[in-house]
Amino acid sequence: MSSGPSQRNLLVLVGGKSGEHAISLLSGAAVVRHLDLRTTALRVVRVEQDGRWTFVEGTDVAGPGRTISAGEGIAELARLRPDVAFPVMHGPYGEDGHVQALLELLEIPFVGSGMEASALAMNKARARDVLFTAGARVAAAEELSAGQAPTIPAPCVVKPLRLGSSVGLAVVHTDAERDRAVALALAHDRWVLVEAFVHGTEVTAGVLERPDGSLEALPLVEIRPKSSHFFDYHAKYTPGASEELCPAPVPDAARDACQQLALLAHRVLGCRTMSRTDLILPFDGSAPVVLETNTIPGLTGTSLLPQAAAAAGIDFRALVERLVGLATRPR
Repeated sequence: MSSGPSQRNLLVLVGGKSGEHAISLLSGAAVVRHLDLRTTALRVVRVEQDGRWTFVEGTDVAGPGRTISAGEGIAELARLRPDVAFPVMHGPYGEDGHVQALLELLEIPFVGSGMEASALAMNKARARDVLFTAGARVAAAEELSAGQAPTIPAPCVVKPLRLGSSVGLAVVHTDAERDRAVALALAHDRWVLVEAFVHGTEVTAGVLERPDGSLEALPLVEIRPKSSHFFDYHAKYTPGASEELCPAPVPDAARDACQQLALLAHRVLGCRTMSRTDLILPFDGSAPVVLETNTIPGLTGTSLLPQAAAAAGIDFRALVERLVGLATRPR
């Protein structure tokens, strides 16, 4: 990639083969809008849902470009050798370690967690095991594949093991609904997690790395969906479909406990640059329950990490600049 003498070469990767392809494009577009193009020579690569790579003309992540096979795309990436890559890809083949492994092999610095942490956090069952061993509270759960009957009684939460954005997720109130939800979730993944439902307030806690390597716990965001009983795909990505309160109006002790759990999750899962951990504050006042940790949180206009960063005095442009800067920091 060629650039002016003071410009950095940045490649933004969007799309992917997962069910979160469309959300990735929204996140990627928001990142591109907030880059300082006076100091950045930008290239956008969109991975299509059939696996082909499109080297986009210009900066419109959904725009036209040259589409080639994945193998040719990888060879082109190796030839371009950007100074830094910014994967804004959610779900399988983007957030689960595949892209991170490729960038590590090519020795291209990139934003976000490495291969091992990305793969671990994406697998909800394995991440739960690590968090539980580290002392975090998690809900009772079971991991199922096709042909296995669930035993966790309703009410419960059914979710594909390795997807985000609430794709395939269902909160069910009867065992019959649970069984149907398991069958539907198995259409998205070979494995499904069935988790006991915890009655409480849903919050999320973001973590950002500082340039000196220390970690910053961002203000909590409380999530109040308006049109559904949980924070589903519609509530997450439709403006006005949920009310998000930041800083969350929760007691100081609960806030502190959630932030400490988010920091713990970031550390024990091996995350870097950023993460966002979702939790439930039970109505009975007991300890927070950790749901999952995201290594590439949504970066759309309605996403939670940018809201939390803004509440901490870090606007979207400063957030993007920090993330890109951290990618090239010596480790």
